[in-house]
Amino acid sequence: MYGTVGRMKVKPGKMQEVRDNMLDPQGASAKGFLGLHFLVADEGDEAVVAVIFEDRDTYSAMVHDPRTDENFGKLMKLLDGEPSWTDGEWHSSSPA
Repeated sequence: MYGTVGRMKVKPGKMQEVRDNMLDPQGASAKGFLGLHFLVADEGDEAVVAVIFEDRDTYSAMVHDPRTDENFGKLMKLLDGEPSWTDGEWHSSSPA
């Protein structure tokens, strides 16, 4: 599994719009998409998103899709500055 973690500072009063943008079902239709987790920090103006794809190739295809650029432009209008992104391979564990 491969994906990214993004941290973003949200403009006042825009958290619900950011949440809706990130959880848009259209993104879930991307080839190889496995899931997304959206965290609203206790501080209230920071959000963290974890996005998971089957592998690096399907993740890379999503990143280079023109629809992703369009969606990112909409997201940037709701943020106070550029998000930080950390891409990499996911490893996980769950209860037995």
